[in-house]
Amino acid sequence: MSEPSVSTAAPRRASSPFRLQLPVIIAAVILIVSILFFGCWELFFNHSVKGTWTLHFILNDNNCSVSYSFEDDKVCYFHNGGSIRKGTYQLSQDEDGHQLLTMTYQNFRDFGTPAVTHQLRYTIEGTAFGNRKMKCTDITGMIFDPDNIGSENEEAVAQKKAAADFIEENGTRYYVFTMHEDKNYATSTKPIEGGYIDKELLGIWLEKNEDSTYDNTFAFYEDGTIQITYRDRIYKGCYTAYNGECIFNLAQVDGSFANILINYEFKEGKLIITINDVPAEYTRTDDICAFETGIR
Repeated sequence: MSEPSVSTAAPRRASSPFRLQLPVIIAAVILIVSILFFGCWELFFNHSVKGTWTLHFILNDNNCSVSYSFEDDKVCYFHNGGSIRKGTYQLSQDEDGHQLLTMTYQNFRDFGTPAVTHQLRYTIEGTAFGNRKMKCTDITGMIFDPDNIGSENEEAVAQKKAAADFIEENGTRYYVFTMHEDKNYATSTKPIEGGYIDKELLGIWLEKNEDSTYDNTFAFYEDGTIQITYRDRIYKGCYTAYNGECIFNLAQVDGSFANILINYEFKEGKLIITINDVPAEYTRTDDICAFETGIR
């Protein structure tokens, strides 16, 4: 009777589930730490200018406000009530290491220049819990003109001092003001009570200006809102239109609304819009991006 054979091979060790999962666990820990780090950074150390910032000030004894929006693609918007000016912005540093915000707005031909540029020296304070603020030194007179303060009347000087502090550097006065982040900013609109919608107007209308840096556009919506790009600005409001007359209301910096009249008529499928006694021909367009390219 033969003896049972005995294996000389080393016994196989059972694989450890923990060893197999260790790389996965390490990767998960790194991911969680990264999320927590960037989340905390966003909440407590976010010094980005991106977003909308509002400046509150007193004008003729009224509480007023204007806002600035900064987007990812270096596009900025100046919100002056329902009137919005589109521009571009750049971030840089001066020779002393101060952060600089430079904004350029195009199409100022009505004011004798093709563009204007404003520059602010700024710092951002606070956290993302609704209290970020941007402290700005008005270097170029964007809000307050440092060169003309001496010639202004006492009321204007008092209003500016109420809205901002000032510093003097090398004999020049610069105003320092604070804007607060406004996460819920929206252009104010006010429906026109009893307004009438001319259905023939509904849609987007385009006046192409091949020799200029902008196209004029009008969009009339069935909910009674209107959006316009005209020359150097965008306008948002509510309207009523009937029998060749259109009135749209536009928010002002003090929260009130101004009614603006335009006349219109239809000729051979075209829309003729008259503003300040100057008629212009508009063609209906299906290009929903007309407003994006209206001011270019």
